[in-house]
Amino acid sequence: MSLSYFSKYFGLLCLLLVACKSNDHPGETEDLVEVAYIVPVYETASQLSARVSVDPAKDYAAAGKIITYQNYIFINRPNEGIHVVDNSNPQQPINLHFITLPGSLDMAVIDDHLYADMYSALVVIDISEVTQPQIMEEFTVEDVFYYNPYENFPEELDLSGYNYTRYEPIENDRGIVTSWEIEIREESISEEELRYVTLEMTSDVLTVVDEGTDFNQTSSAGSMTRFLPIDRFLYTINFNELILFEIDDNHQPNRFARLDTRTQAETLFQLNDFLFVGSTTGMLMYDVTSPANPEYLNSIDHFRSCDPVVADEAYAYVTLRGGTNCFTQSNELQIIDIQNPAELSVVSRQVLYNPHGLALWNEYLLVCDGSAGLKIINVSDRENPEIIASENIPFAYDIIIDYPNAMIVGESVLYQFDISNLPEITQTAELPLSANE
Repeated sequence: MSLSYFSKYFGLLCLLLVACKSNDHPGETEDLVEVAYIVPVYETASQLSARVSVDPAKDYAAAGKIITYQNYIFINRPNEGIHVVDNSNPQQPINLHFITLPGSLDMAVIDDHLYADMYSALVVIDISEVTQPQIMEEFTVEDVFYYNPYENFPEELDLSGYNYTRYEPIENDRGIVTSWEIEIREESISEEELRYVTLEMTSDVLTVVDEGTDFNQTSSAGSMTRFLPIDRFLYTINFNELILFEIDDNHQPNRFARLDTRTQAETLFQLNDFLFVGSTTGMLMYDVTSPANPEYLNSIDHFRSCDPVVADEAYAYVTLRGGTNCFTQSNELQIIDIQNPAELSVVSRQVLYNPHGLALWNEYLLVCDGSAGLKIINVSDRENPEIIASENIPFAYDIIIDYPNAMIVGESVLYQFDISNLPEITQTAELPLSANE
């Protein structure tokens, strides 16, 4: 778990310690009082699978990961599911439907099979009939990923009328925490505990993760992805680990290997036989000539920051973003010489506003710079990158190039641009992901 995860919920941990405190003063009197317990609600992977459904197109109100597969675009709606867009005609994309998938953040497609996280589980959905996706429940792999059990913590709880509150500790063996509720219990509480267990103490908490033939078709992902198909394997990130699944001939994922990255890994990018891992503390390189046995090559550190990466044969391009849980306010592009993996070095930097995803096409780097829009950077001279154009997008989050088209995920809109005349770009479509469009 990350430092930010622990610090964010340190108040909750302290409260739990107090709540579980035994009566060290048996001589004190005890009173019977009503205690409002805030308790986790559990669901099993099987119960969650039963909630997977294909629904009408939904409003898109939060930026999420994007992948493309054949003529379709899949966009994650964090923790809720996946928008499916028919992009057969890039000038008129069609928002088809929404796959409800609780706890989903990342995804990849291998030969008409969609692999996605569902809180701590990995699930497989058959999309051979894209308008009628079917979850393959027997393929679900449980207890794989860390997840944030407080993600669905209510913003407001009606605790009025109760002088004493407690939090029930999470028991992971009971299932996946998908919500929280209030349960009233009568308890004998000593005077010692009454002095500590009060509503005022809950305020901090209430403001609160066998090599066979290659497959025929796999999805393309934006630079923010944590899921990446490589040959017959699905590489995934789980906090400080690379977890590999071998995909068998029936497309069932099987636990295969796990590697400790020794840092908080965030993004994956492959170029030829090299795998680049963006982390909060630097960029790591692996040799994946043998996908079943990735070989660590080297890493280069930077200030603590959120870190997606793309690369060409000679250089890697890393955007470093401050804010949120990234422990810095610095925002910049770094260009790293990777020609000798044993001697990685930063050759230049370019200050940015709040960079997220990025993509490279020839001598141009297209960077999603958050609320500053899309930046086009000339990197023909790697030691002197130059911002030469920008596009006003309310919030540019991630990008995929399917030349001559570039698809950009905004805050509530999918944008498409013709980039055949870089550095000039022309918007060809704007699709509000709404059921009413």
